[in-house]
Amino acid sequence: MALANTFNWSALTRDMLYSLLNEVQSRVVGKKLKIEKFQKIVSQHLKGHLPIRVVCDRDPETESEYVFVGGWYFSDLDKKHRKPIQVVFSYHFFDEFIQVSRHKWQRICWLFADTMLHEIIHMRQFRARKFKSIPGYQSTASRGRDRRNQNYYGDKDEIGAYSFNIACELLDRFGSDFCQMKAYIDSDQYRRHKRTTFYKYMKSFDWNHNHPIIRKIKKKSLSYIPNAQIGKPFRTTDYLTY
Repeated sequence: MALANTFNWSALTRDMLYSLLNEVQSRVVGKKLKIEKFQKIVSQHLKGHLPIRVVCDRDPETESEYVFVGGWYFSDLDKKHRKPIQVVFSYHFFDEFIQVSRHKWQRICWLFADTMLHEIIHMRQFRARKFKSIPGYQSTASRGRDRRNQNYYGDKDEIGAYSFNIACELLDRFGSDFCQMKAYIDSDQYRRHKRTTFYKYMKSFDWNHNHPIIRKIKKKSLSYIPNAQIGKPFRTTDYLTY
């Protein structure tokens, strides 16, 4: 396995990442496994091919018998040439076993792929500006929870990363029909798809199509469509090969 400081992150595509995790399909789909066993299978496989950390999380907000995939990028570790990306597989707090259907497994594989590309975008953002932090978004929402959500989703770096995720979601839903994509994000059709990234943005910003952050995420997402079609956010290797 390549070391984190010599790995070519720019070579990874969405399909490639999906296929990588899907290689263990026969070992997990339809099988009743202890959470620890399931986690060991996916963790060992992924760490055998990518210089990443893979951890297990228990969360009461994760649906029972469901696996959520999230991630983190650590700029301080990246600066030290240590593994900078952590992928988190989250399970319900009280589940002892997991048995995933083929459909659920496919969703897990896509979540993993999209999580990885999201964190790779963060990696390039930080490396390009020599690991300097930038000012975040300051929400004026009256409620604390709303401010926290808006500060997170309104952050410039998060807009840059989530917009690619939204572009991929639009591509999955509408193929190459750009007009349908634009019509969708300018309408309220998104309300039917509560697990999408765009839904989370609209919910966080009071369902307001005219909010400055919503306008930014729409524009950035549509601009990412050509890159989503090739399965990766960047067409060059800049900042992603060391």
